[in-house]
Amino acid sequence: MSYIVFAIVGLFSIVGAIVGWRRATEKIENPPEKYDFPGGMSRRDHLRILAHKHRQWRIPITLAYAAASGAAAFALLMVYAVFIRR
Repeated sequence: MSYIVFAIVGLFSIVGAIVGWRRATEKIENPPEKYDFPGGMSRRDHLRILAHKHRQWRIPITLAYAAASGAAAFALLMVYAVFIRR
């Protein structure tokens, strides 16, 4: 039975990591601060700095999504075990 729980939590974590990676990567390609560049700096330099900043946060965001989805899966399994299954 513990293998089933481990597999479900792992599956949710993998799916959460994929979603987190996609969300973090889309900010690299199209950052929200794209058109708000400061004076004295070229648009190309500003976009390069933004891409670098978002690239640095890609791994922590992916790990956070994976951990949150794994915890959510475990919580759902606990609710199922305590309240629904008798």
